[in-house]
Amino acid sequence: MIKIKGKTAIWFWLIVIAANAFTLYELLVDPDSVLVLVLVLIIMNLIFLPILIRNRVEIRDDKIYLYFGFSKDSMEISSIKEVRKTHNPIASSAASLDRLVIRGTRQEMMIAVVDKELLIQELKRRNPYIVVSI
Repeated sequence: MIKIKGKTAIWFWLIVIAANAFTLYELLVDPDSVLVLVLVLIIMNLIFLPILIRNRVEIRDDKIYLYFGFSKDSMEISSIKEVRKTHNPIASSAASLDRLVIRGTRQEMMIAVVDKELLIQELKRRNPYIVVSI
């Protein structure tokens, strides 16, 4: 089994930190809205913290597994046709705009990993027919 850490861009960290700082500041400035602000703080961190903590790709057996926050996705390595680089900003399971698109016969994954070379090398080793466009 190979684990590759997911990439989290600085802008993603800044959004999480700024949102928490702003909410905490409002808690201090506006004590009348404590209940609403505490709920906002809790909900916001329930969304963002799992993404920061559980962000990785694993290659086990003949599958690639993507763990991103509460979600989990997988794809058969034998079905992968192409791996290419993208900066597509659409919503995806990536906390960075430096992404890879893994396109299979019926499925597509968009991921951001710290070590792209290791991921591509391991995928190519297990399926030499993958076309890489980076």
